[in-house]
Amino acid sequence: MSDLRKRVSGGAIRWINTAGFEIAMANGKHILLDPFLSGEVDGIVCSPMSLDEIERCDYLLLSHIHVDHAADVGRIQKKFPNTNIFVGDLSADPLCEWQGLNCARIYRIRGGETIEFDDLKIEAFSGRHTESPRGYYRNSPKFRLPDGSLDLSAWFGNLELYNYRLTLCDGTRIMVWAGMTSPDQKNRFRGVCSDIALMHVSPKQDFNEFAELIESMGTRIVIPHHYDFTEEFFKKVPDAMKDMSRADQERFIVNGEFQMRNYMEALEETVQVKSPNTELRMLDHHRWYSFGFSLSENE
Repeated sequence: MSDLRKRVSGGAIRWINTAGFEIAMANGKHILLDPFLSGEVDGIVCSPMSLDEIERCDYLLLSHIHVDHAADVGRIQKKFPNTNIFVGDLSADPLCEWQGLNCARIYRIRGGETIEFDDLKIEAFSGRHTESPRGYYRNSPKFRLPDGSLDLSAWFGNLELYNYRLTLCDGTRIMVWAGMTSPDQKNRFRGVCSDIALMHVSPKQDFNEFAELIESMGTRIVIPHHYDFTEEFFKKVPDAMKDMSRADQERFIVNGEFQMRNYMEALEETVQVKSPNTELRMLDHHRWYSFGFSLSENE
């Protein structure tokens, strides 16, 4: 095998905060996912990152347009005007109005679509935002601005959500999953295999549904996210913990404080039972992690 040549593939990923990630592909291009760089909403601060730290952005994908996912898209497009931006079909116009975007760089996504570039394949899957026991109603004060007009980000963020599977230029497949688990999703995603899955974690989710979803996707590495904002949110608004099941409240709230570490350990244990070959990797904010496969010639 003297003609075997060195081949290196893969890339790098870093967790910004909440659902925000940056991926550097093997060809040098960068992808931003739900980039919430400012990291602050309603007095809740969650690991902000300066826009100066983002050196390149070729593709930007949004799962939905809530503030903690889409608040900085306008600033990013201003710095990187040629960025290709992907957002749900219904949410595209509200996002452009809210963020003052150049719509020429917008790709309006619908579930079941596949968009393929020379170096990136994007498959879109319809998803669901996490639920509230009080429900979501368009005329609710929750979705209204002080002047009574519709809060575009809040309403369309709840109404429309997408998950994506990315196939990078080197063949690495990354599932970008957000929102709520439901009994149908383990069937919808069965066989949609990925090398890495970025998975939204919420105390509103059912442990078993989450674990069954991961098992059906056959993913080896799961990187959980969004739990960091939830932890800060519970500190600021402790009444929000009432949205959890009574059993989880009794299990994970101690002296009025939510025990996120205990919660994540319990979630990992459930995943290990359902999908023993899956590893949960919790990343540090803003730190780069490498991934990929390499094959080198013998010396």
